[in-house]
Amino acid sequence: MKYAVAFWLSLLGYTIWSYGLADPNLVFTAWQPYWQFQNWVWLLARTWPAIYAAVFIILIITLFWLSLQLQSWLNDFKKISTSKAIFCFFLLVSPLLLSYNALSHDVFNYLFNAKMVVVYQANPHVQTALNFDNDDWTRFMHNTHTVAPYGYGWTGLSLIPYVLGFGKFTWSWLVFRLFSVLSLVLVFLSLRQLAQQMAKHFSFANAAVFFLNPLVLIEVISNAHNDLWMLAPAIFSVSVLVARKHASLVARVVISLGLLGVSISIKYATIVLIPIWFIVLFLERVHSRLPIPQRFLNMLTQGIWEHVFRLVPNVAAVLLLLPLLTLQSQQYLPWYLTWSLVWLPLIKAPSWRRFWLVLSLAAMLRYVPWLYAGGYEGDTVYWQKIISLGVPAAYLVWNLLQSKSKMRKENILLGRTINE
Repeated sequence: MKYAVAFWLSLLGYTIWSYGLADPNLVFTAWQPYWQFQNWVWLLARTWPAIYAAVFIILIITLFWLSLQLQSWLNDFKKISTSKAIFCFFLLVSPLLLSYNALSHDVFNYLFNAKMVVVYQANPHVQTALNFDNDDWTRFMHNTHTVAPYGYGWTGLSLIPYVLGFGKFTWSWLVFRLFSVLSLVLVFLSLRQLAQQMAKHFSFANAAVFFLNPLVLIEVISNAHNDLWMLAPAIFSVSVLVARKHASLVARVVISLGLLGVSISIKYATIVLIPIWFIVLFLERVHSRLPIPQRFLNMLTQGIWEHVFRLVPNVAAVLLLLPLLTLQSQQYLPWYLTWSLVWLPLIKAPSWRRFWLVLSLAAMLRYVPWLYAGGYEGDTVYWQKIISLGVPAAYLVWNLLQSKSKMRKENILLGRTINE
């Protein structure tokens, strides 16, 4: 319990820290205590950027360490209902609901694109925010010169928090955070469904590998990125595809491709998962056409099919790294890692999990040069690349040295045993 309290307090610390990057043109409320707080945080961030960046480093490293402690704690945690677990998770991450999207301005575009549809009856995939430069919201947007880069599915979804916020910026912005938590819940349910279809054990400790990852929480709830809305239907589509005992092949393929289509309509990255469908179709086709009696065929292939399905999360995690290599991705951004991290609860290899944890930490530390420099001037991008590649590389070297040291000790002990 102490680790959960410490984690909550650390998220609260991040929430306070985040307002140091609040846009000066954005007014949430005229409440005087808020403005006193806002001016104090602005003073810290602008006067002492090195200290401000150092606080970020301390918060991020602390959150990653506490997330590991919570995962260990959950291994011994008594079984609770899904609804109670979701409620506890909501309480744990509640400070982020009031945090500022300090590391990204994308949520402003999501909301303004919805406003373009509802208020101006304009198509955000054709027109840009600059066409409505008299609107007050464009004062704090950072990307006003391009059309909506996502699919029409996401534009439709983004209407929901805007409408529920009654078109008021602050209310819509807050509702969007609840909307982001809902995406986490949907991903949890989709992963649990996929685990059941693949006969994998899906405990809360396994789920915590993804859902308590500080990168996931900050990028999804605080920065309000839309990636999990893309991933939830994609995972559901895979769970339908591998449900061999519950429906015919044709029905499974039609429904699963429909769900994948929904995912692609939100964000295009999951199109790279299509090879999984070809693999499953090929294997089922071969299985049904082999000129061997069904009884003997089942004996020969016993366990092979299940083993192939168990590798689906690994394959999906690798495939979803491919969009990062395209020109459209422009550059590696931390929240892109959620595309691969989301499959970790279904991958039990400790080495795989540790490596992705290191990648997550390195991705969050990419923000440090940007915070210190106050932008992308100078060598900021260079140092971001050094951190992104250097931290994982250092971990791999350290891991290799540890393995060699362990083997050397084992050989020495084996030699002593033989001599005795």
